[in-house]
Amino acid sequence: MKKRTPTHRMSEDEFINSATSHTLIVPAPAAPAEKPQGRKRIYKALSVSLTDNHVEMIDEVIGHAARNGIVRITRSDVIKLAIDTLADKSEAQLLALLKKI
Repeated sequence: MKKRTPTHRMSEDEFINSATSHTLIVPAPAAPAEKPQGRKRIYKALSVSLTDNHVEMIDEVIGHAARNGIVRITRSDVIKLAIDTLADKSEAQLLALLKKI
């Protein structure tokens, strides 16, 4: 049995054009819009040990947000919000909270 030589494989456009009576024009990809150069965020992974109670509280916050139409909230978002809230506290308030630990 004689081996067949590989044949030219048609691209999708060639296949479509071969079945039509006229050549279809393939649209060129749109040029990407220029985005303003902003500050580049750098994320760092941080391993944190939480109790089941802490995880349940975070999940409750996410569930409450979802029930009120706020979706795509992650545990990471809730933790970041908590850190931002702590950063907004006065030094006296922050020390009072830290003494509870």
